[in-house]
Amino acid sequence: MSSVILRRIERPITENGTVLDRNATVAEVGGKPDQIGVQSVEVAGKILEALIQADGPLKLAEIASEVGMPSAKVHRYLVSLIRTGLAMQSRDTSKYDLGPTAFQLGVKGFARFEPLKAAEAMLRDLVEMVGETAALAVWAEKGPTMIRVIEARHDFATTIAPTHHCPLTFSATGILFASFEDAARTNVAIERELEQNRNSGRPNAPRDRVSLAEMIAETRNRGFSVMNNGGGDGFGAVSAPVFDVTGRLRMALTVFGRTGRVDTGPDGTLARIVARTARSVSAAFGYKG
Repeated sequence: MSSVILRRIERPITENGTVLDRNATVAEVGGKPDQIGVQSVEVAGKILEALIQADGPLKLAEIASEVGMPSAKVHRYLVSLIRTGLAMQSRDTSKYDLGPTAFQLGVKGFARFEPLKAAEAMLRDLVEMVGETAALAVWAEKGPTMIRVIEARHDFATTIAPTHHCPLTFSATGILFASFEDAARTNVAIERELEQNRNSGRPNAPRDRVSLAEMIAETRNRGFSVMNNGGGDGFGAVSAPVFDVTGRLRMALTVFGRTGRVDTGPDGTLARIVARTARSVSAAFGYKG
């Protein structure tokens, strides 16, 4: 793919004499002028990229440092980004983060990705095969988040909402992300959750790094995670990783059911089926492992 270089238009006038916005830019493909853009949108894009790459909410000064602009200028852009829902600011900490519109952009964009359509078809087949609810989850601003849920068709089927956020330390989906996602993304949320587990006395949930490390080691060794009654929720689940062509974790494929209805044993039939399906979905994303 040709590299795209953006340069400022020295004279904001086109060849036919039309006067352009002074903030306009020209995109050069292969060194030749191609299309006219708006520089302010590109600057806003850099600010959004800084929020996307961060492990959590950022201070104004941190964003300014990341994009190489004065804080006052960054603040003006953030005001507009907040108004459009692309960013938000915490009243408690004054830090900035991605907003609800940004989240919806991510979900919608990912949903239109062709391999995801193949993944959804396999998810439906999986539900028909095992007779329990299944879902796909990705890493989002609040951690592991469901983007596709296919519910089983019986009275005891598990119901879970799309966009549901999974705990990192006491759900099969969360443990999978804790095991295979970049630690730089998960560490802060894990520490916060472990503290909550200790303070609340949450049942069947790790309370320190040592206990969690054992669960992560087991998950990595077998290649998928299992959880039964995690946090005392009354449900069991098996979750397997979906990798992309680069070998990075793209999403988790998880089957849920009420405790006692699903076999969450690591050597059970359900675990084998979920792991096999996840490997097929990974192949659709170009993974060769």
